[in-house]
Amino acid sequence: MNGRRPILLSAGFGAVLAVLLAACASTGSTGKSGPSGSPAASGANGVTVNAASVGILGTALVDPQGRTLYILTADQGAKVTCTSSSCTSVWPPLLVPTGGSAVAGSGLTASKLGTVKTPSGAMQVTYNKWPLYTYSGDSSSGQANGQGINSFGGVWHPIAPTGQPIVGGPSTTPSSSSGYGY
Repeated sequence: MNGRRPILLSAGFGAVLAVLLAACASTGSTGKSGPSGSPAASGANGVTVNAASVGILGTALVDPQGRTLYILTADQGAKVTCTSSSCTSVWPPLLVPTGGSAVAGSGLTASKLGTVKTPSGAMQVTYNKWPLYTYSGDSSSGQANGQGINSFGGVWHPIAPTGQPIVGGPSTTPSSSSGYGY
């Protein structure tokens, strides 16, 4: 023998170990909605959307990590139009885990929060019937670098707790009324 003794586990200890391993596995998500539109979980059963201050724009909806949530004007009435990989890699949809739900957090009206089935079969979070997305150009909470971007068939805006797009503030697209002739 090599001097090592075998360790025998009781059935009770094995059950506790199994529960602990399962708990670790279920909380292993980063909670971020990645470029592929992976679910953003804030709990085992759903994703929580909150309201928070977003720079000079005021209060807007944010994901579980505090990142600004956006709507695309082409998506009115819970219609998901950002479905190509070129769109979802820049504007990852906020998805709920399979069997999960959207949870209204601080500052939100629960009756305005819902989900819509995307063409791929995933469940995307909506607010006031607007599908919600994050923006890959926002690296931390409090940023709204996607405000006013005109792409993928519409204009992107953060959304207020009232359920309306926040259209004021900085815009990253040139204005024809800027006086510079473009």
